[in-house]
Amino acid sequence: MSKLVLHLPDGTTLDVPLDRERMTIGRRADNEICLPNLAVSGEHAVVVTILADSFLEDLGSTNGTLVNGKRIAKHFLRDRDEIDIGRHTLVYCADDNAVLEPAIAKGMARVAERNSGGRVEVAKPPGRGQREMAVAADDSGAARSTAPAAIARDPSAAAAEATLPPTPFVTALVKPVAWIKLLTGADAGALVPLTKAETTIGRPGVQVAAIVKSSSSFILRRVEGPHAPVVNKQAISDSGTELANGDLIEIAGRTIEFVAANAARADPDVARESAGASTTAESAAPTP
Repeated sequence: MSKLVLHLPDGTTLDVPLDRERMTIGRRADNEICLPNLAVSGEHAVVVTILADSFLEDLGSTNGTLVNGKRIAKHFLRDRDEIDIGRHTLVYCADDNAVLEPAIAKGMARVAERNSGGRVEVAKPPGRGQREMAVAADDSGAARSTAPAAIARDPSAAAAEATLPPTPFVTALVKPVAWIKLLTGADAGALVPLTKAETTIGRPGVQVAAIVKSSSSFILRRVEGPHAPVVNKQAISDSGTELANGDLIEIAGRTIEFVAANAARADPDVARESAGASTTAESAAPTP
């Protein structure tokens, strides 16, 4: 499973597992990743993950989203991509067990030091008759930051800042009740928790399906592609197929195993991952 590594103001880091299909990043506290800084828009960017592939998309933010120093609109994330949002830096890691090398950590510190002397626009709320104006970047690609006087001239932004939590935080993660386990491909063995009402699997433009969670079951339904996904060597029906523990799903050239919650203890990988998710949820919850 992939993750984002968020560097906190005190010099420590916070690992954010990308175990949801959609995770928003922004200044508002209702984002999955909250970055309480005036240079960050209320809903600044989003990371969309389908199995092992993650895409970062800017959501029309005031100051833009930088990847490796370059402004992006939508970007396919690659291992160790450095993401700059406002005054915050995150690193994408394709492996959730990866540890950043000292060279990367030092590089991120230099970026933070460079940005602290720059200028960025105060992120303004949308819906005032025109799109938010993007800030110009200097030759090094760093966004330029606002002087304190400019912040004081924007009472609505100052009021928004007053309601923010004091430090970045990640909303508590929901403990999964089922998983899918990747059996083929470069990331074979990776686990994806099914915490949402609907989880998309497959490859866009090739073959896509959705695992839909109901009160007591999970249903695999076809979304797009010339052929229906296969479960245990049989194509799923038009209305979908209810998944049972151990079912093998074949989609977009990959094989995936469905693992129900009551079977988690029998699979050491799933049991270990489930315990880790619970710990992450407790540690990531915002402090009162």
